[in-house]
Amino acid sequence: MAVAALKKTVQSSPEIDPTRAKLIEAAGEVFAEQGFHSATVREICQRAGANVAAVNYYFRDKIGLYSTVLSASIRSAQGEAIEAALAHSSNPEIALRKFIEEILQRFYSGARPAWSVRIMAHELAQPTPALAHVVDEALRPRYNHLRAIIARILSLPPDHETTRLCAHSVIGQVVHFVHGGPVISILWPALNMSKPKDLRMVANHIADFTLRNLRSLARKNHRKEKCL
Repeated sequence: MAVAALKKTVQSSPEIDPTRAKLIEAAGEVFAEQGFHSATVREICQRAGANVAAVNYYFRDKIGLYSTVLSASIRSAQGEAIEAALAHSSNPEIALRKFIEEILQRFYSGARPAWSVRIMAHELAQPTPALAHVVDEALRPRYNHLRAIIARILSLPPDHETTRLCAHSVIGQVVHFVHGGPVISILWPALNMSKPKDLRMVANHIADFTLRNLRSLARKNHRKEKCL
């Protein structure tokens, strides 16, 4: 698929269609089980109870379908609540806390399709041409909001390398409790992120740990500016 066509497929948001919805759900399951390269359109259509031609009709081709599924997975992990938390809080420290808690809740609330974490694991292990476009559409706006919040705490530009490093540190801590779930359950079996109490404990720890370091960096930056 050409780059422009792939981008158009990712951006489009047609009205809910039962066949289209079944194809997305079936494709999510098959892609999560087998990865993009091993999955076949025929098996996806069999699970969806749809004709093979339906993939071409709705998504152009296999990569178009996969792009839609991957985008749905990422968007379900983010959610409008996260964007609202980042965009509308006047206090950057509160906004950061909301971001961390909201994204963990989205992962563990059951709002995400069962296949969403597994499909992302496949994509990270073997990236496809869909990833860059889906990231631009679904992840970059939240990433930019997060950098803007951290920049306010640090009194640095959002594009400063320190701001970016801190943003990626926050993302890394949150993602650890999602993709590292199977390992964490062995190392720390008492932790149950499906329980609100445990989830808040983890979210507060990540926020406290991060904010202590951000405040320390902000003080160092302030002292440097006074010395100039």
